[in-house]
Amino acid sequence: TTRGFLHSHSYTGNPLACRAALATLDLFASDNVLAENARKSAVLRAALEPLRAHPHVRHLRQCGTLFAFDVAIDERQAARTFSRRFFDHALQRELLLRPIGTTVYLMPPYILSDDELAWLAARTRDTLDATLADEVH
Repeated sequence: TTRGFLHSHSYTGNPLACRAALATLDLFASDNVLAENARKSAVLRAALEPLRAHPHVRHLRQCGTLFAFDVAIDERQAARTFSRRFFDHALQRELLLRPIGTTVYLMPPYILSDDELAWLAARTRDTLDATLADEVH
């Protein structure tokens, strides 16, 4: 132990990670974090609701603050490349979204304001439309 680096990244308790965890616990003690997250989740759910009417969106769903929807694409080849194309279009719109196959996931940070949640929903719709338009060309 005299030559070991005991505060490493493994099971020895990284001090920075421990301090971050304690700060998080302090926030839970001082703020009503769960209630605020539930409120923000409802705001995003309302902002994403228009996606239900989109002709290519299927099964818009949520679990807590995680949202997902499936994108119906006719061509098998387009479906294989959808994830990469959607990701690229999202980055062009300042979004970091996680499409897997033809399912789009949104996992927003808890610090977003209501206006930013509305912006996220609008940009997600724009990204979907741009990706589908790109498929046609």
